[in-house]
Amino acid sequence: MFKNDDNDHKLNVEAMIKNINTISLELKKMKELSQLLLCDLTLHFNQPMKTDDLKETERNNSLSEESEITDISLSSNIYSV
Repeated sequence: MFKNDDNDHKLNVEAMIKNINTISLELKKMKELSQLLLCDLTLHFNQPMKTDDLKETERNNSLSEESEITDISLSSNIYSV
């Protein structure tokens, strides 16, 4: 009777060790994948913009700001009459 319990206990312990090893391997894989994703994000957000693109963006922003100012001044003239 005790021998059977010892065998069951030994099998349970071995199964737990195997499960812990499997979990450990999966965690290592997850860590590697998360590091790769972090590298991708870092590369994506840290790439400097080309100067031509930056000048184009600034020019577009200044044009949109000028149009907003023009719209506001026209609307104020309409109401002042």
